[in-house]
Amino acid sequence: MPVGTGALLGTGRSADVYALAGPDEGRVLRRYRDGGDAEPEARIMRDLARRGYPVPRVARASGPDLVMERLHGPTLLESAAAGAVTPEAAGALLADLLHRLGTTPWIHLDLHPGNVVLAPKGPVVIDWRTAREGPPGLDRAMSALLLAEAALSAAPYAEGARTALTTLLTHLTTPVTPHLPEATTLRTADPNLSPSERTAVPTAGHLVTTLAP
Repeated sequence: MPVGTGALLGTGRSADVYALAGPDEGRVLRRYRDGGDAEPEARIMRDLARRGYPVPRVARASGPDLVMERLHGPTLLESAAAGAVTPEAAGALLADLLHRLGTTPWIHLDLHPGNVVLAPKGPVVIDWRTAREGPPGLDRAMSALLLAEAALSAAPYAEGARTALTTLLTHLTTPVTPHLPEATTLRTADPNLSPSERTAVPTAGHLVTTLAP
């Protein structure tokens, strides 16, 4: 398996992403910092690709390392923050991606604007580590909860996140509130959250309930 000798492209809460060269040029290495097994994530991504869902093409996985297609383009969050995509369009796009994912056995459980890359071939959903089988309603509730957290934060895009959340909720064809308790429990148990982020989750859940049609 290649080592992360290329340029560091990005770092998330649980993994780092490196550019690769040589025979793997045009690909990236995503390495779990906790040493977890990347194969389950790769297996889900391969299945989704076979079903026509927009995910990065997986080359191989071993131990904590996942080698996959390198995507070019901003995230939906970056485009919305720059004003290139309206909050309404961002919310509608998230709803569409969730609807499409709902036709598969899989749920993402972290589908938010930062995990959607606006590649030349179209939007691509990344970071499938938390994915598993489950009801689509739970996935939709989690996405709504994540937008609500952003809407209640001090981030400069908070107002846009609230608008995106409202749009998302109006575009979803099934109610999210029945799944909010489970989504809130899962979110609160996330070990990557800071104490302040964890205490804000119930308030975010209340905002989703307030805005839900």
